[in-house]
This record gives sequence, structure tokens and C-alpha cells, in this order.
Amino acid sequence: MNNFSPRQCLQCGKSLTGRVDKKFCDAYCRNSYNNQNKSNDELMIKATNTTLRKNRRILKSLCPEGKTVVRRKVLVDMGFDHRYFTNIYRSSKGNTYYLCYDYGFAPIKEGGKDKILIIHRQDYMDSYSPVSS
Repeated sequence: MNNFSPRQCLQCGKSLTGRVDKKFCDAYCRNSYNNQNKSNDELMIKATNTTLRKNRRILKSLCPEGKTVVRRKVLVDMGFDHRYFTNIYRSSKGNTYYLCYDYGFAPIKEGGKDKILIIHRQDYMDSYSPVSS
């Protein structure tokens, strides 16, 4: 008795030939199928990582020398999202920097205007250990 039934691609439905355990006709169908079936958690993580990378790219573009001050509006106009950062560094001077990987920003007031101090991470920041308040 022959229990053979034609196998079909899980994405497009084309007949499959080749290996017995083959599920897709090509890489395009495999990727499409997997992308459609990603969980909402994975999609949220991807969106967050995209925002973090964009924030870092903006900070890097505005801070070629390692430290600079810009108007807050400049960052907002470039699409910077202040809610997303990877960690927090509190300096011994009391400044709080929000880091996007290796670039950080600190909201400041200068001349009564909202500005952002942008820094590039320094080696001494790695040895910092937070003290509970």
C-alpha cells in the first residue's frame, strides 16, 4: 500500500521535490513564512532595537568630537526618541546620562533653553558601580 501524498510548500502551496523533510520550495518562501509567524514579543523587540539603533546613529552624527551641546528640538526633528536608551550613568558631579550603547545624552538648561549634552562613552564609565540611595 502506498501512503505517498504530494507535499506542498507551507507558504505558497507549490509541490515539493527533494528531501523528505523539506517544507518550503525556496528561501524566499521560508523567510516569508517565518516572518508572518513571528510572535508579537519578537516584533516588539525588533521595533525597540530599531529605535535604539536610530537614537545611537543620531547621537553619533551630532557628536563627532566626543562631547557637544545641541538644542533639544534638533534631536526631536531628527526623529530621536528620548524614551529609549540602553543604560544610565550618573557622574560624580551629579549629572545623569542616558546611554544608547556608547553615546549618551543628558537634558540640561542653558540660557533658559532646553538643550541636550551629548557624550561619547569613556573607559572610566565601565568601572562605575551604582550606590543605592
